[in-house]
Amino acid sequence: MRHYRISDQDPIKTKRLILTPLKAKQLAQLEQEEQDELLRGAIIEMRNKVSETFDQALWNTGWQITLKNGGQPIGLLGFHGAAVDQTVELGYDIKQEFRGNGYCQEAVKALCDWAFGCDGVYFISVLVPEHNAASNHVLEKLKFYRVESPVAGVTAWEIERHASAWTSIYMIFGVALGISFGQTLFRNMAVGLAIGIGAGLSLGSGLDAQDRANRKREHAPKKLNTPAEETKTN
Repeated sequence: MRHYRISDQDPIKTKRLILTPLKAKQLAQLEQEEQDELLRGAIIEMRNKVSETFDQALWNTGWQITLKNGGQPIGLLGFHGAAVDQTVELGYDIKQEFRGNGYCQEAVKALCDWAFGCDGVYFISVLVPEHNAASNHVLEKLKFYRVESPVAGVTAWEIERHASAWTSIYMIFGVALGISFGQTLFRNMAVGLAIGIGAGLSLGSGLDAQDRANRKREHAPKKLNTPAEETKTN
């Protein structure tokens, strides 16, 4: 099993932000400083899980969002545990005074990109109160799609990792190698191309099929129309 230890992870840098996974001691300090009772409870839960799941701590800790320019902390985001059924759940919070500047969208995208580069993560889900129009708008802009919500009064969103494109990649390699080998080994470019394309198609399609198989879930939520789609159909 791949380890996701906090000590092994460098901060994630974006154009304007730095996302840093917090260790248990840092979470404890943040807990003392946090005034919001709900968020403080979430930080306590993170700290406990980080201590209990050392090798998988990156899926349980909070990632502090700081500005590159000045290093000021502006929020927190993180996952609610490692992937279950190829899916991880994401939560986030930006301090009130820093909202409306696109920081949330930038941070969420960066952490989603990181997660999709990890083993066994094909879907990321987010639950947002229906009345939180700003947060719902952020997810819509990031190409999340709505799914059936397990909680009343909450909008459920998901985003899926892009499908692999190994067939196209290996076809390109196959053509290049086929031309090279056709000229040098067979003295016939057509023969080389046929062999190269055939090999590329076989390898690429096999890897793409494996990707499709890996992302199948036992309990996939029902996908709903987005607000934009609903407008078009009404």
